[in-house]
Amino acid sequence: MRTLRWGLSLSAGEHMGSLRRLLICASAVLLLACAGPAVRPSSDPAQPPSSRPRTTMTMVVRYEVTDLAAKIPGSSSPVITKRLFNAALALIDDSGAARPYLAEALPQLNTDTWRVLPDGRMETTYTLRPGLTWHDGQPLTADDFVFALQVYANRAFSVFNPRPQDRIEGATAPDAQTLVIRWSAPYAGVSALIDSDFDPLPRHILETDVARAAADPSTAESVMNLPFWTNAYVGAGPYKLDRWAPGAQIEGSAFAGHALGQPKIEHVVVRIISDENTVLSTVLAGEADFTADFTLRFEHALVLKREWESAGRGVVYLKPSSAVTQMVQFRPEYVGHPGLLDVRVRRALAHAIDRQALNEGLFEDQGFVSGGLVPPTAPFFADVDRAIAKYPYDPRRSEQVMAEAGYAKDQDGIFANAAGERFWTDIRVTEGPEFERGQAILVDTWRRAGFDVRPSVLAAAQARDSEARQTFPGMASRGGGTEESSFTTGEIGSRENRWRGGNRGGWSDPAYDRLYDAFLNTLDGTERTGQVIQMMKLISEQLPVYTPYFAIQVNTHVSGLRGPDPGTAGFGESAPGTLPYWNIHEWELTE
Repeated sequence: MRTLRWGLSLSAGEHMGSLRRLLICASAVLLLACAGPAVRPSSDPAQPPSSRPRTTMTMVVRYEVTDLAAKIPGSSSPVITKRLFNAALALIDDSGAARPYLAEALPQLNTDTWRVLPDGRMETTYTLRPGLTWHDGQPLTADDFVFALQVYANRAFSVFNPRPQDRIEGATAPDAQTLVIRWSAPYAGVSALIDSDFDPLPRHILETDVARAAADPSTAESVMNLPFWTNAYVGAGPYKLDRWAPGAQIEGSAFAGHALGQPKIEHVVVRIISDENTVLSTVLAGEADFTADFTLRFEHALVLKREWESAGRGVVYLKPSSAVTQMVQFRPEYVGHPGLLDVRVRRALAHAIDRQALNEGLFEDQGFVSGGLVPPTAPFFADVDRAIAKYPYDPRRSEQVMAEAGYAKDQDGIFANAAGERFWTDIRVTEGPEFERGQAILVDTWRRAGFDVRPSVLAAAQARDSEARQTFPGMASRGGGTEESSFTTGEIGSRENRWRGGNRGGWSDPAYDRLYDAFLNTLDGTERTGQVIQMMKLISEQLPVYTPYFAIQVNTHVSGLRGPDPGTAGFGESAPGTLPYWNIHEWELTE
């Protein structure tokens, strides 16, 4: 098996060889035919390229966000769009390291900037960069962080990511540049409060409405419906919002007051194109300078390598992303067949997952095969891989484990209990060619092993519905965002919390909760890694989730764009991934 050299573009002729590869390439040719003829550079190739700067960059994203606030979670990696308009105290660079952003420096343990008190509480101090402003020109001060904490901690506003304010006792602003946070317990994340952790909010815009909601919680929903969160957003990121045409594009202009410097590219247009074939056509037509995650599939990369990159028109990056998972439903009222709640049945299903077939069918045998959640770029991947339970593809072992659970194959070769009742389960994926092809391979191998699996597809529009993401029957796909907290009891969605939370399947295990709490309360890096390993081991044994494969993200940029870097894939709080376009203020675009 060959694997990708992650983060580097592949040679144009590296993809031929087997009949499967020929079939995939043939489909890529059909995609190219649908996209129209490739557009060739109009200039004489013998002439040196022009170095005239261009003032507008066109980016393409697949999913439209519902808001621009970094602290409000959503489906399909909303950070891809929100990052352009937001800034936090810190960011993660292309090496996976934390860098100061709005802060001048990050707290250092056992110094005046990070004090651990005898009772286990902590105090951290952040000095903001001088002269910070919001997009509207008003000063951004430490008091905006104090105000943000009041908003995030108000239970009437249940839409915000609960961390880390659930561990914050309070915050003060001794002066405009100094932020002091008091923590109720140890929390290692204080040295890298990144996007969606503790983003500031403009007090001068929201204070009156928030005060009204504090006095009358019934008005909280009206606060969240303010235009501020959408088409009147005011942040502190590299670009300020100019216009939002719903369903079409979002436009921004370079923010002169950006903490790391004004972007060199004056304007950005974020086009929203949900169809990947249309994105391919757009790139070939020279109408996209940069394509973000999820916009193109692996077979599109083959076309672009051959017809676009080889002509010197741009660069195609293939990079590992997070695990594409199948979350298991543990809420009895939604699960469907109760047999899925039996860990033996889940282990039998695990032995019937043919990951090599998935790798070949989806990525021409160029992907990464693993049954765990941690990506290969994580520094502790090897330790996790050694510790977790493995379920090699083995239909006979699957049958043995099903027998232990009280199931045997009936006359049609389908598992049924002693009363002749068949075990069955739903398997749902979000609409999209890659997800649906992966589903077809899973369904085929599971059915051949004797499982009655019933596939269904969730429309992309429905995938944005929080309740739909949590109340699925059987199993449901998740394209990314799975991390340590995704399996804690506190992250289980319900009607009471408006179906917010990362634990979509509703699995709950006291041992896992204890490990996660210990992880949050530990400051020593080695101990934290050990706790992550134990959490991943427990998940592999109890199987609240399956990892059929790891996604490969395809990014492209035109040859005249300098600065983009694929960065590193992360995993939750233990190994945060590179912030998308972390250095976009340095990018340059020429003709």
